[in-house]
Amino acid sequence: MEGGTRPGAGGGLRVFLALFAAAATIAALLFGVDYYRHRFVRSNADLVKLLPPGDLTIFFVDVAMLRQANLLNLVTGIAPAAEKDYAEFVSQTQFDYTLDMDALAGASDGEQLFFVIRGRLRWDKLRQYAAAHGGACRDDYCKAPASKPGRWANFFPVQPDVIALAISRNSAAADLLRPPGRRVQEQPNGNPVWVRVAQSALKTPSSLPLPLRIFAVILQATDSVVLSLGPPRSGQAVFSVQLDAGFPNEPSADTARTQFEIQTKMLKLELAREHQQPNPADLTGLLTAGSFQVVKRHVIGSWPVRKDLLSALQ
Repeated sequence: MEGGTRPGAGGGLRVFLALFAAAATIAALLFGVDYYRHRFVRSNADLVKLLPPGDLTIFFVDVAMLRQANLLNLVTGIAPAAEKDYAEFVSQTQFDYTLDMDALAGASDGEQLFFVIRGRLRWDKLRQYAAAHGGACRDDYCKAPASKPGRWANFFPVQPDVIALAISRNSAAADLLRPPGRRVQEQPNGNPVWVRVAQSALKTPSSLPLPLRIFAVILQATDSVVLSLGPPRSGQAVFSVQLDAGFPNEPSADTARTQFEIQTKMLKLELAREHQQPNPADLTGLLTAGSFQVVKRHVIGSWPVRKDLLSALQ
C-alpha cells in the first residue's frame, strides 16, 4: 500500500527494541559482575588487609553495625575521630562519619596514622579540601599539609566507595595502602569495635588505655593482645570490654590468668582500705568487675560496661 506502513513493520521494530533492551540488560549485569569481581574491598576484612605490615596498633570500627544498633554515640569519642587532622578532614569534605561512613580500619605506629574508610564519598569535595589546604591532586592522588608542621594528609580512592588516607611526615605515605594489600591478619572476631595492640606499645604502658596499663607487665609476655567491644554478659551491662591475650603456651596463659585475678583483688582491697566501694559510674566499678578464663593458650578477659559509666563519660 502506498503512503502506508508495510504490514509487520511495527511488530519488527518492537522485536528489535525488545532484543536491544535485553542485550543492554545483560551487558549491564555482566559489567556489574565484572566490577564486583575486580573490587579490592568486598568485606570488612579486606579493609584491614590494606593496612601496612609491621608492628602497628590496628583498630577497626563497623560503623554501620553500631549505627543500626543505635550504639554509634558510645564510640564517637574514640581516638580516630578525636585526631585533629582527621576531624578537620571529615568537617571540610562534608563527610559526616556518623551518617556517611560504613566501616573504618586504621593503624598507627605512634608517628603515622593510616585509615581505610568505606562509605559514601564526595570526591569533588575531597579535591577541594586538598586545594584549600595548600595541597594538590595529581591524577587520583591528593596531598595537603596537615595542621601539625611537617606532616601531610595524603589520600586516594581505592574504589568509588573506599578511600585510603595517611597522616604522616611522608607526603606519599598513603602509597603503603595501595591494593592488593600486605597485612595478613584478618578481623580477629565478629565484634564491631576492636584494637590489636602493637607489641612495642606494650613496652611503653603510658601510651595504653587504663585497663591495659594496669596489666601491662603481665601482657608483655603475650604473642598478641586484642581489645574489643562485645555483647553484654550480664543484664546490668550495655556491652562488655573483652580481652583476648595470646601466650606462647597454656601454662604461661594460666599463670597470667592468676596474675590478672590477683591484680583485680588487690584493687578491691585497696579500695576497701580507703573505705570505698567500687563505683559503677567510674573505672573502679569497671576494673573490679573483670573476670578471666583460659581457652587453650589464650587468656579471655571481660569487663561489663554499665549505663552508669556511660552516663558519667558523656
